[in-house]
Amino acid sequence: MRSDGPPLAELQRRFQAAVIEGTDDVLALIPPNSRTSSAVLLGVYRHAYVARLIEMVRTAYPMLARHMGEAAFERVARQYVALFPSRHTNARWYASDVPELMAREVFRAAPELREIALLERQLDLAFDAADASVLDLSALAARPPETWGRLVFVPHPSAALLTFRTNAFDIWCALKDEGAPPSPAMLTEPRAFLVWRRDGMPTVRGLDAEEEMLWCEAAGGKPFGGLAEMAATFDAPDTAAVRVAQYLQGWLSAGLISAAMT
Repeated sequence: MRSDGPPLAELQRRFQAAVIEGTDDVLALIPPNSRTSSAVLLGVYRHAYVARLIEMVRTAYPMLARHMGEAAFERVARQYVALFPSRHTNARWYASDVPELMAREVFRAAPELREIALLERQLDLAFDAADASVLDLSALAARPPETWGRLVFVPHPSAALLTFRTNAFDIWCALKDEGAPPSPAMLTEPRAFLVWRRDGMPTVRGLDAEEEMLWCEAAGGKPFGGLAEMAATFDAPDTAAVRVAQYLQGWLSAGLISAAMT
């Protein structure tokens, strides 16, 4: 059967452009029916496409949506769809730029929004991070004692450090537990959090100032002996080695370390 229409690939290209970019040159190729016009039929697909993208954004940031409220989050999601066209073959990653949207001037009066979005995105990244071995305390204890000072620890691929200036974490925790969240507030000092995958599940916990410093140094390649020296300058020198050992034991038991090398 002969057809006067364009090849299938061209028809698909035009239809995709009509749905995503809003072009109308495909309208002539859509036959109307007895109940409605070609424009209405195309509009159904355009609406469904945008609605699906909005749902992806809502699914990726459930606590942000709960904190903002349905109407406000709907407006933000629509703004995101308009500003960030889908460039991913995997729909899971479509909403990855929401924290960048929350950093724009229009949202500067509510800085907790970006931090809640950052936390939710990082939890997703931790879930999908590469698999790696987890070093346990017994394997580390088998190392010759004389080598410990030179040991360099390799963080698990899922581990990432976030630093917040608002009480976004407390808001997120309350919303996650379906409780009443505290009012947004700026912190007197920035607060650090580790996000990683533990036993297959994303998790997060806060760090005090010394542990944050030591984690950053360890993740950057500082050997165990150097960590003890840095702890000695941070707080009581007499207990520095013990404190570093305690932090290290916590990292190992939490599955935050993949390997130790000399």
